[in-house]
This record gives sequence, C-alpha cells and structure tokens, in this order.
Amino acid sequence: MISEALRRFIEGIPLVYVASADAKGCPHLAAGNHLTVSNESLLVFENWFCPVTLHNIACNSHVAVVLSVPGSTRGYQLLGRVVKPRDDAVLEISGHKVAPSGTTLALTRFMVKVEKIMEFSTGVHFDIPIDPNCSLDLPEGG
Repeated sequence: MISEALRRFIEGIPLVYVASADAKGCPHLAAGNHLTVSNESLLVFENWFCPVTLHNIACNSHVAVVLSVPGSTRGYQLLGRVVKPRDDAVLEISGHKVAPSGTTLALTRFMVKVEKIMEFSTGVHFDIPIDPNCSLDLPEGG
C-alpha cells in the first residue's frame, strides 16, 4: 500500500502527528518522530509517548497519522490500527515542572497497519483515499 516514493517521504519527515481517541471517543493529539515503514503497509513508531496516548491505543487501536513538510499546507493523512505496541524502556519523572512527580513515560515502539491514505490540506479536499502510487508533488521531508 505504501509506495517507495511515499516511504521516502514518510521517513524524511522530522515531525509527525498521531491522533488517537479513548473508548468514549475523547481525542488526543501527540507528536512523534523517527517514523519508518515496514512491509509496505506498517508504520513503525519509536517515541516517548505520553500516558494518554498509550492508554488510548490500548483501548482503541484506531489512529490517524498526519505528515507534512514544515511550512507546507499539504501532506498526507494515514488512517489505520495499532497492531503491535511494546514498551522498550520506562522513565520515572521526578521534579518536572509540568508532569506530576512519579509520572511514568515509556519508550514505546508500536506499529500502525495503514488502511487508508488521504491528502491532508488546508485547501479544498475530499477525504477520499488516494492512489498510494500517486505523488502530491510535495518537497522532500527533513
């Protein structure tokens, strides 16, 4: 599903956004990086995701991933499901100005099976799947 050109674009983007929702549908947006593609349909994340994101993907595996070149108003939205979450390391936070003491963050690696690829744009767009072999003529990422 993910063409070689789209894979290069995805792996070159320095920052991506992951939208998740809990079991009641309450949305949450997280930022991630170090995104890679595996087996032409899996996005592989490895990030220090916050507890809200980890809770959401544990109870509702559906996510949206947004990729765009910094400064651009166009990019891609990839919809899919988390299929393989795994904590690689755990960090206990103490004395952080924002996070409550004792908060735990996990270096998490998870895979998203891409089910739809759509254009992401501030302009007119139709939220219909695009041909994954079709390029939006975006500049290269990062």
